[in-house]
Amino acid sequence: MLGMKEYDGDYIDACRSRVETQTAMFREVAQAARDHGDADLSGLEGALESLESEYFNNMLLVLEGYFVHRLRGVEGKDGNALNEVRVLARSLMENGGTLMEDPQISLDPDRTVLGLKVGEPVRLTLQDYTRLSDAFFRELERRFSAT
Repeated sequence: MLGMKEYDGDYIDACRSRVETQTAMFREVAQAARDHGDADLSGLEGALESLESEYFNNMLLVLEGYFVHRLRGVEGKDGNALNEVRVLARSLMENGGTLMEDPQISLDPDRTVLGLKVGEPVRLTLQDYTRLSDAFFRELERRFSAT
């Protein structure tokens, strides 16, 4: 596939809708597990925490996959949310889930959505993923939306 310098608004909206649906599904399942009063829930919170991290790390890979062919020249290299998702996804796939440096992208932890530093583990929560995906879609629409 060729690099993409713009995406159709309907495609962006459809991807955002899938992200929102999958996020809502996690929220509903987690709440249903917590509300189940008949079971021994002593290990539930730890299990949900582990599941949450795995689920949203994988959701980050899905988000990156939807727009993986975006052109870097349009994306920029200024540490925006598109850059952050790109580097986080590479870190999950190529560096065992530890944030790696990308010499082509300037990620300043004080200016990124999550504030992670090189060498820190990538363990996304629902809140992290929601903030990051919202910022990602805003930046994507600003830079790549076909108007």
